[in-house]
Amino acid sequence: MKRYYYVLIIIFCFILVGCNSDAEEESYVNSNESNEIESEEGGESENETGASDEEKTDDTTNASEENFFSDLPQTPNSIEELLSLPPGKFAGKTYEEQQEEIEEVLDQFPVSEEEISDEEAEKYWLKLVGLFAEEYPNPQDVLEQWGGYSINPPEIDGEEISFKENYNVEIILDASGSMANYQGDQTRMELAKEAIMDYAKELPEEANVGLRIYGFEGSNADSDKKVSCSSNELVYGIKPFNEKELSEVMDDFGPTGWTPLAEAIAAAKSDLAEFDGENNTNIIYIVSDGIETCDGNPVEEAKSLADSNITPVVNVIGFNLDHEGQKQLKEVAEAAKGTYKDVQNRNQLQDEFQKAAKIASEWRLWRAHAMGDARMENVDRANMMRDFRAEWADRYRNERHSLSEAIKYLQYEIDALSLDAALKIGDFRDERTNKLHEWKAQAWDDLSEVKDKDYEDAVDEIQGKYKDNASDDN
Repeated sequence: MKRYYYVLIIIFCFILVGCNSDAEEESYVNSNESNEIESEEGGESENETGASDEEKTDDTTNASEENFFSDLPQTPNSIEELLSLPPGKFAGKTYEEQQEEIEEVLDQFPVSEEEISDEEAEKYWLKLVGLFAEEYPNPQDVLEQWGGYSINPPEIDGEEISFKENYNVEIILDASGSMANYQGDQTRMELAKEAIMDYAKELPEEANVGLRIYGFEGSNADSDKKVSCSSNELVYGIKPFNEKELSEVMDDFGPTGWTPLAEAIAAAKSDLAEFDGENNTNIIYIVSDGIETCDGNPVEEAKSLADSNITPVVNVIGFNLDHEGQKQLKEVAEAAKGTYKDVQNRNQLQDEFQKAAKIASEWRLWRAHAMGDARMENVDRANMMRDFRAEWADRYRNERHSLSEAIKYLQYEIDALSLDAALKIGDFRDERTNKLHEWKAQAWDDLSEVKDKDYEDAVDEIQGKYKDNASDDN
């Protein structure tokens, strides 16, 4: 009986436990259902709030992107526009030299869409240009660094000298009896012949030389005046110097007669008539030890000579003249718009002859130096142009490298650029590189044109001065 009682108690306990479990389960289910209902009831408010936050986030993102792309540089369409724009923040150094700083800036780039419009791609591109655009050298700076061409005529004794490439010399030598007088251990005629020969040897190879002798026949007696005054001859015609021929000619005559100076000056004008002064340097030396004795007017003939188209440079050399003789020959020189010099010995005579040779030598030397200087200036300018071109190429190579590295970082390292965006930005990069090539070539061509023209002008001026230099008086 007692055992039966215990069994009933145990069964009752199981029933109670089961009832409690069902109640708790129902309570838990009811609680969850209540929570779900509350959640559903409040869901509309949460979704509404969530949508508002998303819109706010989108607005903030758009505003941030607009601000990020607010300072884009202009796209240059000419070399002038390119040079007017400021360089990028990271210009002047390689990407690797400032990589950490660069990538801190690149990390701020907004993430592009998978497909991006050309306009949006251009924004990314211009932002990169603003970071990496190099400062390119200005061709105007190259022009300003160029030196000038120095084409100043040569000077002798502080005065500019005149000379034309076609060079003709005529020596008018007095062979009157007084030239037989001794000057030291030689006669005046011997000294004059030696000085003439030494002078002729120093003339330019292309020069022509002529020798006119007057008063070399008869004697200085009254009975021989007519024949002596008629002796006036171009014994060595205006032609290139031949030492043997000129020496033999001078050996054929000696001092003997009168002094037909006026007739000799008049004849010299005819001797040189074919050599106009516009294209020729015509030099006349008159060597005499006395005044006109054949009734001519040497001053009038000298004036006529100076006014002729041969426009000669007249040098009158008085050989140990007295006062009256010096006075007349100075007047001859003045009328001929030339110079007068009285000499006492061979050295002085040679010095006077050498002046003209020195003029020719100075001009030849000047032309050689001027042409050399012009060539050096042209070479210097070409070297500056090459430096300019090399600097320009270094700049755009560095710029392209930095841009390429930045695009790769944005695309592969931080996934800020989609493939579409990277390709379009790469197209912008290639377009800029092509323009930089074109502008470099344009600058080179412009500089070359100026350089070549300046050099040609300088050479023409040098040659012109060498060939055509002559004073206005001549």
